[in-house]
Amino acid sequence: MLRFLLIALPLLVVMMGLAAFVQEVAPPSGGGLSAPTPVRDVGPRWRLGGWLVEAAALTALFLLVQGRGGGWWLDGLVAGWVAWIFRGPVLALTVAAWSRLPTEFWWKLSQRWFLLYSICGLALAIVARRLGVRRRAEVDGASAG
Repeated sequence: MLRFLLIALPLLVVMMGLAAFVQEVAPPSGGGLSAPTPVRDVGPRWRLGGWLVEAAALTALFLLVQGRGGGWWLDGLVAGWVAWIFRGPVLALTVAAWSRLPTEFWWKLSQRWFLLYSICGLALAIVARRLGVRRRAEVDGASAG
């Protein structure tokens, strides 16, 4: 498990960093906003800290979901999609409602996050499969039988 965490957390942080880089290079247009300025005002340490929190939360969610779906890849997708619900639509609706800004920009950003979280979930599933990480119930069942 420790090996999984030592590989998965940095991998997710790098993937989120790459997504942020793509976001800065090609921000979604629309809604009267040119770029997500609140993200750029945050210092690099806060940004890295945010990615670490996201990576830890997504990894914990994956470990909770793992083994409950149909296949190993489905576990990753489900974990990514459940996390995206809160990072995507809920956040977009909240920002749009509280700021009274047009929603088009936030929905486009939400779509990018859907892609990011799907890829991150699949990456977690691949790493877990390669390292042989299994649910505790599966391990207990195998050792008891």
